[in-house]
Amino acid sequence: MASDGALSGSDTVAITASTVSSAAQYIYAAQDDGTIRVYNINNAHALVKTLTFFAGQCDARGIAAATPTHRIYTMFNSGGQGHVACIDLLTDQVLWDHVIHPAVDRGDVTPDGKTLYVPSYEGLSNSPYEFVVDAISGNVISTIAMPIKTHDTICSLDGTKVFMENKSTDARIRTISTANNQIIAITNKFSGIVQPFAVNRKNTFVIADVIGVYGFQYADLTTGQILGTAVFKGTAWNDPGVTHPHGIGMTPNETEAWVCDRGTGNHFVHVFNIASLPPVQKRLVTISNDNPHWLTFTIDGRYCYVAGDKGKNQATDVVDTATYRRIGSLGPSEDLLEVDFNNGQVTATGSQFGLGRVQ
Repeated sequence: MASDGALSGSDTVAITASTVSSAAQYIYAAQDDGTIRVYNINNAHALVKTLTFFAGQCDARGIAAATPTHRIYTMFNSGGQGHVACIDLLTDQVLWDHVIHPAVDRGDVTPDGKTLYVPSYEGLSNSPYEFVVDAISGNVISTIAMPIKTHDTICSLDGTKVFMENKSTDARIRTISTANNQIIAITNKFSGIVQPFAVNRKNTFVIADVIGVYGFQYADLTTGQILGTAVFKGTAWNDPGVTHPHGIGMTPNETEAWVCDRGTGNHFVHVFNIASLPPVQKRLVTISNDNPHWLTFTIDGRYCYVAGDKGKNQATDVVDTATYRRIGSLGPSEDLLEVDFNNGQVTATGSQFGLGRVQ
C-alpha cells in the first residue's frame, strides 16, 4: 500500500458480498470512505459487493467508466491533493492511483477509454486549466486553458467533443474537440454561474442549472444562444440569498428534463417536457431529502437516482421513471453510473451525468 493511503495494483480489494454474475446490470456508486458499492439493478438494487479504491476518507468528486478497456475511474480529493484512481472492472483490482496537483473535480473519460478530462476543482482560484490525462497510464498529458474553478466536464457519447463549465463568473460552457484539445465553441453567457448540466446525444442542446435561476436554462450548443429559462412551479425558494440549483439531467429518450429543487422543505425533483420548446413542467416528484444535489439515469431510462445534500450522509433515492415514484434507496453517493456485464465481459457503461441518448 502506498504511503498516502492509495492502494497499489497488488493490494486486495475488499469484497463484502457475492461477485458479479455473468449477465446483469449494476450501479457502481463511489463513497467518501474510499469505496465503491455495487448494486444489482434488476434485483431490487441489492448490494452485491464493495470495492476499495482508497484507504481512508476522501471527498469523492466524480466517476467515469469505459467499455472497451473495462476500466472505471474515481476522481477525489484527500489530504490537500487530487487523485484519480483506476480499477479493472473484470478483476476488481486497483490498477493505479495517481496524485494530481492541486486538486480534481467531476471529470469524464472518452468512450474509447483512452483519455480522461479532469477539472482542477471548483474551489480553487489559482488553477485556470483542465487536465488531459492518459486513461491507460494515468499520466497527465497536457492542460487546456480555462477560466478558474473548473468544474463539471462531459465527454460526448460519440467521442468527438468535451463540454466544460466553471464556477467563476465566466458563466459560459465551452466545447473542446478531442481531436486536438482545442476550444471550438463557447456559449453566450447564462444568467449566472453555471452549475451541473446535461447535453443531448447530437451535441446540439444543453440544459443547465444556473445560480440565481429557480429552475433551469437551456441553450443551443451549435450557435451558443441561450434559448430560454424554465421556472419551477408548485414550490418556492424561501432560504436566504439567491437560489443555487444543483442536479439536472435529461432522460435518455430526450423527452424530459429532471431538475433537483433546492432549499429548506424542498424535497422534490421537477420534471419538464422538453420534447418541444419551451419546456413545460409536467410532474413534481417527491423524494426523501431536502436540497437534493445530483441525479442521473440508467442507460435505458428506467430509473433515476437522486442524491441527497452533499456531505450530509443522506440516502440516494431510486425513482421509477414510469410512475415517478420513489421505490428504494442506495447508500449516500452522487458519483454513480451503470455498468453492464455479459459472459464475463463489460458490454455497456453509463454516465454520472443524465445524458440524452437518441441517435
